[in-house]
Amino acid sequence: MDYSTLVSSTGGRDQTWLASDHGLSTGQSRTLDVTKFTSGTHYDASTKVLYSGIALAKITASGLYGPYDTTASDGRQLSLDGFLLFEEGLLRPDGSVSAKVAVAVLQHGFIIPANLPIAAQKAGAASDVTAATTAGKFVFES
Repeated sequence: MDYSTLVSSTGGRDQTWLASDHGLSTGQSRTLDVTKFTSGTHYDASTKVLYSGIALAKITASGLYGPYDTTASDGRQLSLDGFLLFEEGLLRPDGSVSAKVAVAVLQHGFIIPANLPIAAQKAGAASDVTAATTAGKFVFES
């Protein structure tokens, strides 16, 4: 695992997907498998910064986390774990993209699906995210 300092410029944080501050103080750490994220969809292609609010799920074989995806077959289709709490830079000091990144994840709270950063997750009540097994961890507001 790479624990070197990442260098990035985020340009501000868009957390408009959060309906309240409930759950912010109890975020959990997770390690992401960056290879599961798509440039231009999950992170800015030029700055290599993951967007805040990405729905995450556990990859069964590795125990790492990637974007929740109902079409996946590696465990990420089973259950939503949480949402990426803050924007996260992927660049290492040498300019390469890190393969694994430790992040903070919202484990319970109030979410505004229309403001999530991934188009497929914005559909509100019809969204795969809101229909995911969350065991009452999240309230999705319109």
